[in-house]
Amino acid sequence: MSKSISSSFYLLDDRVQRWVYKQNWSSLRDIQESTIPYILDKDKDVIISASTAGGKTEAAFLGIITSILKNNDSGYSVLYISPLKALINDQCQRLEDMVNGLYIDVTPWHGDIDVSRKRKSLKIPNGIIIITPESLESFFINRKQYLSKAFSNLSYIVIDELHYFIGTERGKQLQSLLSRVENISNRIIPRIALSATFSDYEVVRSFLRNNNSIPCVIPPTGVSNHEIKILIKEYLSGIKTADVDSFIVKDMYDKLRGTNNLIFANGRVDVEKYASMLTDLCENNSVPNEFRVHHGNLSKSERKIVEYELQKGIFPISAVCTSTLELGIDIGKVKSIVQIGTANSVSGLRQRLGRSGRRGEASILRIYSIDYAKDNIDYNLKVNLFKNIAVVELLKDKHYEKPVASNYHFSTLIQQILSLLCQYGGFQVKDGWSYLCNNGAFKNISPELFMDLLRSLGEANVINQTHSGEIIIGIEGEKIVKLQDFYTAFKTSIDYILIDKDKSKPIGSLQYMPKVGEFVILGGRKWNIISTDEKSKKFFGVRVKHGELPFFDSESADIDALIVNKMKEIYSLENKFLYLDECGRESFDSGCNFFKSHTLQANSFFNYGGEKVLMTWQGHKVNRTISFMLRLVDDIVRWYNYIYIENVTLDDILKLKSLSKPKYSDLTLLVSNRKMKECQKYDYLLSDSLLDIEYAHTYLDIDAAWDYISNEINY
Repeated sequence: MSKSISSSFYLLDDRVQRWVYKQNWSSLRDIQESTIPYILDKDKDVIISASTAGGKTEAAFLGIITSILKNNDSGYSVLYISPLKALINDQCQRLEDMVNGLYIDVTPWHGDIDVSRKRKSLKIPNGIIIITPESLESFFINRKQYLSKAFSNLSYIVIDELHYFIGTERGKQLQSLLSRVENISNRIIPRIALSATFSDYEVVRSFLRNNNSIPCVIPPTGVSNHEIKILIKEYLSGIKTADVDSFIVKDMYDKLRGTNNLIFANGRVDVEKYASMLTDLCENNSVPNEFRVHHGNLSKSERKIVEYELQKGIFPISAVCTSTLELGIDIGKVKSIVQIGTANSVSGLRQRLGRSGRRGEASILRIYSIDYAKDNIDYNLKVNLFKNIAVVELLKDKHYEKPVASNYHFSTLIQQILSLLCQYGGFQVKDGWSYLCNNGAFKNISPELFMDLLRSLGEANVINQTHSGEIIIGIEGEKIVKLQDFYTAFKTSIDYILIDKDKSKPIGSLQYMPKVGEFVILGGRKWNIISTDEKSKKFFGVRVKHGELPFFDSESADIDALIVNKMKEIYSLENKFLYLDECGRESFDSGCNFFKSHTLQANSFFNYGGEKVLMTWQGHKVNRTISFMLRLVDDIVRWYNYIYIENVTLDDILKLKSLSKPKYSDLTLLVSNRKMKECQKYDYLLSDSLLDIEYAHTYLDIDAAWDYISNEINY
């Protein structure tokens, strides 16, 4: 490489340069060229943002390894945090290849890693440790005597798949752990985040470091001319939904066999259904079954087989999956991405699409859109089709949902309070607030709210206060921290494991114990349950020809205002989207005609089927908030894509404009069932007032709702 072509290449250590030569690269990628100088300077946080397989890992670690080779300090040089065990195993192999012969250790650290390997690493910590947030939490509690030795001389903290964490309980836990690591080292450590692309990076910067103590840069990725091929096929589903499923399965069978593909469905039940139907079709046609299943309720061994088959590419495999294959696990070359049903998130679809089109080939996206034939507004507006079009158009324009990182996360704060007490034995109230809130991750928690939270925990005997004012763990708190799932900030379910009786191996799990004689589908295969063991939470089955779909808990995600705003815009267009099939074009015209004939561009209200409907086009969070406001007038208000109003007159709604903006507490009182508001893991420990605050700031948006009522409502 000439200096004129690659100035950053010559900043690397000679041994790192030799590794680059061995890869037969003609040049560094743009993202690598622009990132390496910032990594070597070590005075800024860096967000390395690019698509999957865009060279983000090398962009970070070519410079990091060069820096490590110049640093002889004891302890780990790099704390590398990743969301998934499987991703850690993948990245460990990649990094071990990069540091081969350089005397830099790469230590994977999670629940499946042998204890002896961990102990050996702790004796002489060196190089790179790759760990999940949960394992890092456990490290703070169970190996606290090693914390200073391990982390005092860190040079970098790397966070993989940063977008995966933002706005979640795990994300808030991660932020708190990052702050606690810097407290151990007593200095600022540069944070390097690897992430998918965003259209607004302010929230991302704030999430990565919430005190602006050092600058944060986002190196340019360069110009991408990557081609995306898109097809949306529309299906109108009548009473016999199975017929539509059969059409979709037949099309996937015809189009995907012979290549590697990822088929995404919006829930584990749908994954099992379509995988089972595809398997049956292969067996009926006496051809090898190329279709596999991958979701979080399958056993680790089952998932690893699928990942291995995709990665090696020895024979063609298509995996029917949930979001478990969205992240950057190495699965080799994937020809196309399939979305069955509605794409509910632009950022999610972007992540999925990034799994295909590697190595210079176009990314291919197939969407099977289904509108259910009923005499209702959704069907007449062809809502699912227009939602898919909106998500695709936003994706093409690189407009993504803005991450939300401002919720209170009281539940995660409870976990961090208990973790801190385990680490130090106790703290004074002022010191605890300063450590976790004022100088930590929970900056929006005031001293008053922190005291209210401590009172709630004290009343539940989770914590106690000594005569000297020190906070210590109470009897109930001791029980919580001893639970196996304490290190996870989110709720986990009690699982019952299916064992293949013939092969004596686990297949997957359900959240309930099926009865002997039941026939269930799991792993895309059908099982007859022949025995159960409640004590061990296992049930045993044998393969059969027929089975019923199991039940899985599922939560429907809120649809962002970005998407529904775009839908309203699309209804007003005369565009003919070339990626629609014939049925899609007909449904598009039908939806536009209904929209225009009812003048929905100009009117917020209209009557349909004897019901009065308020059309906000503002997304689910605003609809939920306005429906709560309207329940102050009438408690029969319902909402989803729209707000259905029974006994509310337009004058009643317009009167809201003359009222003062309601308080969060006013609205959350309308959710009378406390259990409905206990959404996060430790919400059951909150007082009613704290629970109302948590629920309101997470699931309501009074500012946006009030702005809509004040400025947008019309006849």
